Amino acid sequence: MTRWKTTGITAVSAIIWLACASGLHAQQWGPRGPVPRSSHTAVFDPATGRMIIFGGLPDAYLTTQNLNDVFWLSNAAGTGRSMAWQAVNPTGPAPAKRSGASAVYDSTNSRMVVFGGGLGRTSPCENDTWVLGNANGTAGTPAWSSLTPSGSAPPVRWSHAAVYDPGSNRMIVFGGNGCFEADYNDVWVLTNANGLGGTPTWTQLSPAGTPPSQRAYMPAVYDPTNNIMIVFGGSNEFGSTPLNDVWTLSNANGLGGTPQWTQLNPAGTLPAGREGDSAIYDATNNRMTIFGGSNGSALLNDVWVLTGANGISGTPAWVQLSPSGAIPPEPRASHTAVYDAATNVMIVFGGEIDSLEIPCNDVFVLQNANGL
Repeated sequence: MTRWKTTGITAVSAIIWLACASGLHAQQWGPRGPVPRSSHTAVFDPATGRMIIFGGLPDAYLTTQNLNDVFWLSNAAGTGRSMAWQAVNPTGPAPAKRSGASAVYDSTNSRMVVFGGGLGRTSPCENDTWVLGNANGTAGTPAWSSLTPSGSAPPVRWSHAAVYDPGSNRMIVFGGNGCFEADYNDVWVLTNANGLGGTPTWTQLSPAGTPPSQRAYMPAVYDPTNNIMIVFGGSNEFGSTPLNDVWTLSNANGLGGTPQWTQLNPAGTLPAGREGDSAIYDATNNRMTIFGGSNGSALLNDVWVLTGANGISGTPAWVQLSPSGAIPPEPRASHTAVYDAATNVMIVFGGEIDSLEIPCNDVFVLQNANGL
């Protein structure tokens, strides 16, 4: 049975976990825990069971600055022992404080790659690339380094999507917003994305097929076996209705043939259109799970699974899950979610929890996250 689980966070960083009280923030972390935030990044390290978060927006109205801090959540899947937050203090010059960046993770070499993001509501966006080496901390102190890729870089952007192909060490970037101006539907590939094995190089792809409309605030996942990126929903910065369409990009890393966009037409009842939701992917069973987001007028906390998500292994179909659990997550957007494939658990952190865009810092885990 799929169920939400609330778990006490103890040890180095936190008082006992409490759910966010909408607009009130009744809970408080200990001094070394993360402050509430939205539009941050998160990746998962399967070797240590740690979720690694970076940056974000602590205040919707920017009475405080964006963040560039790094935290580990140990035992993020909540299995066997207590979760624990720990502040990370990487060496090296750090990226500028930002929100709306993307992060992908090379689990073999424990390197987190951060791209782009916005420096503030009235500040420019970026198109810089940073690597956090030894991100899980097992081989020494984590360290920031800035990459200087060759080739023309993508235009500056935030609230874009990025996925990582570990086999070719390539990061694929899609869409996003050009710092509160135009939205994009372009695709870029960064080779040697983790900063190892050669000079990183940017290349813009020119996929065949009709592309998705320009959009931001959408999640994307990656099928590494078939080299397919899967994109769901999102919206346009200029007041468009949030979307619920699903697109696949074949040969997404730019290898193996011409990349091609294909719009899927899943069976079943479709989720409401949304932006700022999260998505995780179970590659073994070819299932994408989405959670929450905003439909343009209200925040959501529903959970949906897209079976046959890559579009080549059976007819895709949407199925809504009805997780059990005494305390489900509050509706939210601009949160993060990561997936522990070994335990089939989705871990959700933070996000905006009401119409005033109040950020939160709670953690939920969804067991049996793929619906099986």
